[in-house]
Amino acid sequence: MTKTMTIAAAMLALCSTPLLALPPQEGSNLGNVQGGDFKTARSVITKRCTRCHTSEKIDAALKAGKDMGAIQKEMEQKGATLNAREREVLGIYWQRQNPLKQK
Repeated sequence: MTKTMTIAAAMLALCSTPLLALPPQEGSNLGNVQGGDFKTARSVITKRCTRCHTSEKIDAALKAGKDMGAIQKEMEQKGATLNAREREVLGIYWQRQNPLKQK
């Protein structure tokens, strides 16, 4: 690999890493996630999930490719309360956060 290609690859890796750490802010075909905006999902997470743990823990699970639907069910069994709309919003959000996840 040439020196220019090595530098370009290093710059790309350094520039893209912070972007991967940020959750997407919008998407399409997201049902109740208003206007394709993930703010509603983040609002549910802040309101319901961060009572017991930080949002960083949720983000780490997302990045690790964990089954967020199963984790959500487990949290509800432990006492987390979500209404039907919040479940739908989070379900869509979990799917969008893990586009390569097997269905």
